[in-house]
Amino acid sequence: MAAHARTFDNSDYQRRVDRAARRFRSSGRGPYYFCRGKLGSDPVFAALLRDVHIPGNARIVDLGCGQGVLAALLAESDLGHLWTLRGFDLRRTAIGSAQRAMRDMAARTQFELGDIEAVQLPPCDVVVILDVLHYIDHGAQASVLARAFDALAADGRLLLRIGDASGGWRSTFTLITDWIVTIARGTFQRRFWCRPLSQWIGLLEAIGFEVQAQPMSAGTPFANVLLIAKKRRARSASVS
Repeated sequence: MAAHARTFDNSDYQRRVDRAARRFRSSGRGPYYFCRGKLGSDPVFAALLRDVHIPGNARIVDLGCGQGVLAALLAESDLGHLWTLRGFDLRRTAIGSAQRAMRDMAARTQFELGDIEAVQLPPCDVVVILDVLHYIDHGAQASVLARAFDALAADGRLLLRIGDASGGWRSTFTLITDWIVTIARGTFQRRFWCRPLSQWIGLLEAIGFEVQAQPMSAGTPFANVLLIAKKRRARSASVS
C-alpha cells in the first residue's frame, strides 16, 4: 500500500469540501458549517488526499470519527468505490450526524457509539486517529495503538495526528484550544495526556511500527504532526 503524492488542485479540493459539507445540511447549520470549516482550514484532510495516504480499496477504521467529516470527504473524492469505513465516537449526536450524512453510502460506511479504549477493532488496512489520543491516559494510549497494530493487515498503516508537547508556544495554544472545545461540547477535561514528538515515535516503534513524521500545522498556530506508521514486525508484548 505505497503512498504517492498526486497532482493536487486546491480549487478542485474546495469544490469537494463544499459537496461534503452539503451532506450535513439535514443535521442543521452547526454540523454543516463545522464540516466546511474543518475540511477547508485543517491541512490534514487535504494532505490525506494529496499524498494518497488512504488507498482506494482500503478498509478504514476511524477512531474518534466525530460527525464523519473524513467519510464525507472521501465520498466526494476520486478514490473510487471500493473503500469502506467504520467509525467510532463517544458522542451520540455526532454519530447521528454521521449516519444521516452518509445514508446514501450505508452499505460501505458504519458509525457506532463506542469508546475507543474498549471497542473491538475489525481487520483493516488503515486506522485513522486524528487529535484524539491526548484525551486518554498514557497507558490507554499504548493499548489503543497496540490494538490498532493487531487489527491492521500486514501492509497496513496507522495515520495518527498528535500535538507535539515540545512545540513551545504552539503546544500551549493547542492545549488552550482543546480546553475551549471541551467546554463548548459540555465535556470539560482538566487534564490532557500529551507527549513530545520523540516519545510518540518511540512508542510506535516499540509496538512494531516504522514511523514517518509529517508536519501538519501549515496555516495554523498549532503544534500538530501527522505520523504515518507502517507495520514493520511482530508487535512487542509490553509498551506504555
